[in-house]
Amino acid sequence: MGKKELKLKKIGSDSPDKVLLEAINQEAIPDEERASLDDMFSTGTDTDLDILEICRDEEPVGFLAVRIYKSIRYLAYFAVRKDLRSQGIGSEALQLLILRYEGAPIVVEFEAPEKDREDIRTRRKNFYLCNGFHDTGWYNSYDGTEFEVGCTGDSFDIEMFCEFADYLSSIIEDHIPHPYRKGEK
Repeated sequence: MGKKELKLKKIGSDSPDKVLLEAINQEAIPDEERASLDDMFSTGTDTDLDILEICRDEEPVGFLAVRIYKSIRYLAYFAVRKDLRSQGIGSEALQLLILRYEGAPIVVEFEAPEKDREDIRTRRKNFYLCNGFHDTGWYNSYDGTEFEVGCTGDSFDIEMFCEFADYLSSIIEDHIPHPYRKGEK
């Protein structure tokens, strides 16, 4: 049995796979961090939001939601079906994402690991760092949770990210990011 082909496919709000992807969204993203696919589509257009279905041999197995703002590609949501995790699908999907937006930095925020503690947050951070992202030294805090900002590419443009954060706050009412460095809150 050969390796199953993975690809990313942009979908619209009328996609027949939306119900399946919403079920993956429900199981993968914590309640306090999750937006429904309909909510995502309602705050974006074809030019500033890509909902990318992760397909393995044409079967939907997850999705990525990417906000597009000028030169930034912001990975807002990333989910893989629970029974298929830890099989390399996420790593391969990120590599396909990096190729899709070649030349544009992809920015992601992940929960900051707790100091001196190996947990799911540490594994998530390491996952991104092993798949083409690097530390930026910047943080954000939402709803009492601290997030680290990671990025692909050679450098991180904090001014452009702050501009993007202001834009995001204008389309998502309860999203009020304030990037900071440790000791500079």
